Amino acid sequence: MQLQETIQHLNRIVENIAEINAQVSGMTYEDFNSNEPVREVVFMHLQEMGQAARELSENQKLPPDINIEPLVAFRNARYNQEAEFGHQQVFNMLPDLEIIGEQIEQSDLYQNNLRT
Repeated sequence: MQLQETIQHLNRIVENIAEINAQVSGMTYEDFNSNEPVREVVFMHLQEMGQAARELSENQKLPPDINIEPLVAFRNARYNQEAEFGHQQVFNMLPDLEIIGEQIEQSDLYQNNLRT
């Protein structure tokens, strides 16, 4: 995988995390649980982020200060309104996404190649 493609995948992850944060900003779990359109958008971003993380995980060795492995499982994230479970689990892990996004943004790899 070329450096430019790696940076594009990292950008996609950072952008998806930002979109999720914008959607849930100020929400309690009860707000999140009762707002189906927000949940759908969050799951869509999780899935896209998970796919980018999978591509990186399989094709690129990243520096140790970037840990995207927790994101890989999200490539299978599906929102199923009939199966109303797992929302608490998803909501509880949202702060972890912010930490991962910060790790990516602060990494030398990302900082040194933003304009690639």
